[in-house]
Amino acid sequence: MEKILIAAPLYILREEAQKDLFGVLERLHEIGYDGVELLGLFGKKPEELRKKLDQLGMKALGDHVSTTDFLRDPQQVIADHKILGCEYLTIGWPDRDLLPGQPAYEDAIQDIQTLSALCVQEGITPLYHNHDFEFRIIPSTLDRVMEYGKQHGLCLEPDLGWMLFGGADPASYLKLYQDCSPVIHLKDVYALSFEQAGKGEELGEEKARPEKGFFEFRPVGYGLLDLPRLMPLCLACQPKWLVADHDLAYDRDSYEDLAWSLSYIRNMLKICGKS
Repeated sequence: MEKILIAAPLYILREEAQKDLFGVLERLHEIGYDGVELLGLFGKKPEELRKKLDQLGMKALGDHVSTTDFLRDPQQVIADHKILGCEYLTIGWPDRDLLPGQPAYEDAIQDIQTLSALCVQEGITPLYHNHDFEFRIIPSTLDRVMEYGKQHGLCLEPDLGWMLFGGADPASYLKLYQDCSPVIHLKDVYALSFEQAGKGEELGEEKARPEKGFFEFRPVGYGLLDLPRLMPLCLACQPKWLVADHDLAYDRDSYEDLAWSLSYIRNMLKICGKS
């Protein structure tokens, strides 16, 4: 098995990246990350961003692209990310309020299938990244998307923290999609009560509010995600990348949080025999 690479998500650093993307990349390189997962190009051209990544010895594993933007010009989206050297593209669900039985719900699943097939034709692996809202219905939107998308080459980018928050069992999903989870998000979260915390989109940006069950995002290994139990299941998926997924650092320093996450992941991999 090849060395498992560890990426930092640019979501937590989106404001900093908007001001100085290259400065952000340099800081992440200093911390020790192998690469990043993009959230758009922050105004940079693919060629100049690729040049900077190459100078740092880093990779852009992929990017999160909205279905709407992808459908507007799929060939250009794919071409830009091939310049960047991205092996993966994450296709987003267009509207969390869509429900089965609505024409737009079935259209969204069809659009993901179409975009997945286009990615595969160009040598890029399409991914579907879950949040918590998919698990509000049974069968989940995640399962519906994957049921039809897998035959078109769609793989899962499981976000273990959102699964936990949404009431799903991360272990069950790692086992179910073991053969098609090349990138895994190790988001960690904490709350006294997830039920009290409510919906992901309603959490806000303040930590530990009593009315939200004292919910907060935490660095990997410092929340309620049971990684000692889940890491062997992650490794069984033979992932190429693990992402130190983290949405907010609140009053802490985002780079310090990401350094803690990287340290924990590396130590856990060593304990599991993967250096």
